[in-house]
Amino acid sequence: MSAAIDPNIYTDPQGLAQLRQQVRAEGNERSPETLRKVAGQFEALFVQQMLKTMRESSLNEGLMDSDQSKLYQGMFDEQIALEMSRGQGLGLSDMLVRQLGGDSAANAEPRIREPADPFLGPAMAARRPAALAYGQDRPAALDVAPSADVSGCSAAQLGDIPLTDTPVREWRPGSQEEFVADLWPHAESAARTLGVDPKVLLAQAALETGWGQHIMQRRDGSSSHNLFGIKADGRWSGDQVSHRTVEFRHGVLQREQANFRAYTSPGRSLADYAEFIRNNPRYEDALGSDDPRRYVMELQRAGYATDPAYGRKIMNIYNSDEFQYAVAAAQYQQRQAATQAQEVSVVDAQPQLPSNTPSNRPIDIASLYAGEG
Repeated sequence: MSAAIDPNIYTDPQGLAQLRQQVRAEGNERSPETLRKVAGQFEALFVQQMLKTMRESSLNEGLMDSDQSKLYQGMFDEQIALEMSRGQGLGLSDMLVRQLGGDSAANAEPRIREPADPFLGPAMAARRPAALAYGQDRPAALDVAPSADVSGCSAAQLGDIPLTDTPVREWRPGSQEEFVADLWPHAESAARTLGVDPKVLLAQAALETGWGQHIMQRRDGSSSHNLFGIKADGRWSGDQVSHRTVEFRHGVLQREQANFRAYTSPGRSLADYAEFIRNNPRYEDALGSDDPRRYVMELQRAGYATDPAYGRKIMNIYNSDEFQYAVAAAQYQQRQAATQAQEVSVVDAQPQLPSNTPSNRPIDIASLYAGEG
């Protein structure tokens, strides 16, 4: 009686061959079980290559290193890679299975990624407690007109925030510069409402959404345009999206399911954020602060986020060279657009000569030779 071949033992050269034969025998190469096995093997190869690269990055060899020790070390790394890919692994195999369509039950629900922290690690920006509340051509406008369902405020209460009537189904900036340039006018309006630096609002939105790459989605796959992770509590009567989020509870990181507000455009999200902060007494100490660090620390102190490092993460983005460059580029583009608009208005404002003036009157060539004109 021969022992069953275990494809999870790296020393077994027949593991993958047996898996291939099993797939052919079943006649279903895209079954969820088959896809998961293949994805697991791929993840193991990925981890193995990662470990190999780490070993090669070592500056010096040890005194006891030899060809034999390196051989056994490589064998050990290969087995470690297989062990790491078992169970939940690194999550790479799950992603491959979903992309290949092998997780149909789970694909019925929207796949929404956690917000990425571009400077301090992925998916660690904690969301608000419930009580607190590329695709195609870029849209020409990023906002819509205000409605009465925004934070319970009427259109008149939205103050001087300019809005347009063009909803946006999808908005995904292709770069950090594009993220800042698209949102800069709306951030300026929201900042005037709060009396704060517009750059700190964009830094916060960049942290919450991973520079616009990880915005929560609706069930139909369209964007919720929620740039600040504001949850949908009893005061919110607009659209909502359900999303699995990360919270710090008593110092422990936990995953929870919560409902968040959904908007018709990114600009609408900024406008609602400004009203949410301004109309909530707990954030009163954060308003009117010219110091961006004081603003984010007051938000954190008031309980805007459960992540104890929330304010520090925002300031890391705010002080980064990439962010400052993107803001400078957006401000330059804004000045250029204003200059061009002013030049056009000056040209349009120039007086036009009447049609019967000599310069506009048709010239009679015969009269020129006759001495008239």
